[in-house]
Amino acid sequence: MYTPDDSNDRPRPPRDQRPLRLIPARPEHAAAWHRWRGEADSQRFNPLYDLTVVELAQRLKILGLGDISERRRTDYRWMVECGAEVIGTVSAMNISWGMGYVEIGYMLGAEHHGRGLGTRAVALLVAKLFGETVLHRVYATVSVENHASIRLLERLGFRREGVMREHYLIQGRRVDEIIYGLLRHEWEAVPFTASTGVNEPH
Repeated sequence: MYTPDDSNDRPRPPRDQRPLRLIPARPEHAAAWHRWRGEADSQRFNPLYDLTVVELAQRLKILGLGDISERRRTDYRWMVECGAEVIGTVSAMNISWGMGYVEIGYMLGAEHHGRGLGTRAVALLVAKLFGETVLHRVYATVSVENHASIRLLERLGFRREGVMREHYLIQGRRVDEIIYGLLRHEWEAVPFTASTGVNEPH
């Protein structure tokens, strides 16, 4: 999972209401992705390998290709575009087309944290996954210490399903990970609004 820990003690910037959209990831986005991966919160909460810009560009040559509705791969990545600026990335990973589940990830540049953009970006991703495929379940794993990411998932209707004890090794330390899941019929009953990303009943 990729979001910052925006403690309640920190002053919160105003919400950013600019339109967001997901665009295919391309090799030219590798430098930005590398920069976001190196930021303090990304390193603190995620089990990230030390990859170069060139190595990330090679990954993006594949991850950004094709339409997820074609079901040709098990991993896809998009960039989050806000206005004319690319501010982060979201991903669909470990897809089981037979079982109908997918794991998601997300990461925004630190300067865009705390403005509601992460919630809206993940809402767009989930809407794409349920709207353009027949997948039944979307899930995410998040560090027990990443309170901002936990709040984001719960705001979007994800349910806490369990804890994987000492599941990840992050900066030499074993960390518990929480599993959150959202089922298709739960999302269809309470879809996300385009402007806020927050669930609103019919």
